[in-house]
Amino acid sequence: CEGEPPCVYCTKKRQKCVPQAADPKTDTVFINTCAASLSQKCDDPASFGKRKISRLPDPTPKLYLTVPLDDSALFVGHFFSGFLAANQFGGTLDIDTIVSQFQSSASLYQVSIAVGALDISNKSGRTRIERSEAKLGALNAYRICVVTLRNEISNREIKQSDACLWTTFFLGLFELMYDDTGEGFVKHFLHGTSKILQLRGPGAHLEGTGRSFFLTVRVLEICRALIYSNYSEPTFLCQNDWVEVTKRIWDAIEDLHPKEHLFDLMVCCSSLSDRVGYALETSSNITSTDLHSILEQFASEGLSLRLSLDEWHRTFQEWILSDDNPSDAGQSILANLYFHAISIFLSGIFDYRFEFNHLVAPRLLENQIQYHVSSILLETEIALRTTDLAGVLYFFPLRVAGARITSREEGAAIVAMLEKISWRSFIVAGAFVSDLKTVWLKKGLRNEFKAQK
Repeated sequence: CEGEPPCVYCTKKRQKCVPQAADPKTDTVFINTCAASLSQKCDDPASFGKRKISRLPDPTPKLYLTVPLDDSALFVGHFFSGFLAANQFGGTLDIDTIVSQFQSSASLYQVSIAVGALDISNKSGRTRIERSEAKLGALNAYRICVVTLRNEISNREIKQSDACLWTTFFLGLFELMYDDTGEGFVKHFLHGTSKILQLRGPGAHLEGTGRSFFLTVRVLEICRALIYSNYSEPTFLCQNDWVEVTKRIWDAIEDLHPKEHLFDLMVCCSSLSDRVGYALETSSNITSTDLHSILEQFASEGLSLRLSLDEWHRTFQEWILSDDNPSDAGQSILANLYFHAISIFLSGIFDYRFEFNHLVAPRLLENQIQYHVSSILLETEIALRTTDLAGVLYFFPLRVAGARITSREEGAAIVAMLEKISWRSFIVAGAFVSDLKTVWLKKGLRNEFKAQK
């Protein structure tokens, strides 16, 4: 939570607001190295140091104020050669900047340990004890990282620090790998990465290391705004100064992948959805005539976005067949996935609101929606087999497709893909399975979707 309770996030989520403790004091952590205690689960990484772990009389537990050096080297090595190598976030990751900042930032060093260790703990090739030790190491490093980051933010000129940005980015990924609700990720992104980006301002991300970070994190910020649109804050990317700096970045890049322009349209769709929702929530404050006029404008804007999406898709297909098409198939598959997903999303802005029933709006016919659903399932299945796209990038298209399926087989396919993503790294995929099963039950579909072996 951020600010005085109740905060904006918890109010929209309709949950009890419990502000984060301001005291940065680190409690000691007792780790029992015997197999019995290593198997215990810590539900909340932020409270790991405050949790009492039962200790057996033999062997004597060791006090770890930091992760042991040998384990740290293993976890950091896996972070770079294992986790980052196996998770592509829609473009080229700025490894040089991460390495250089990692060498001077204690928080970035600790979060690399945390993510590397947590990823190892999820690998089936390790023994149970090795996975348990790795998980405890991950939680310990996470706790140290959060405290260290607070100190760095207090003592550094935040506008000049790329390290703090990367630290909050990887802390958000850690939450997606550990917290099966997704709420920790949203809070880290809203009150960490997003806030620092805005504090630095658009100009700090026009070129150099600032631009490389912006291009990496942009797609996750867009997905956050689209997936959690019902109770999270709108994206800052739709603000005029950020739209303008994005256009300037595109003008400066010669080999720009077409997906970036699709992301621009996704930002517009997210903004439209937020404004439609707000207008209807506050409709009691305006006359019916004024509301009708506002809704007509929204419908017209939606139709314009539909035309822009169709035009983007036409030019993208031409680009695919041209000599300018690069060899990185992952980015093009991601572009296709997001085109199908945002096409359904745009229609959904108007499909589920009776206020638009008598207006011309960019609704899709049912056969068109099912075409997009089938395409998402096919493209995702191919991408999971043939690319290194990070699992977090699939959540938006699979969630959108899942809300529109019409058969048990489609549901089973989505569950199987989400379970594969969870098994690989991102445990939060389970929250999407649970959410979709609730949606399917309301639609009258049987709630017995299981991954087909």
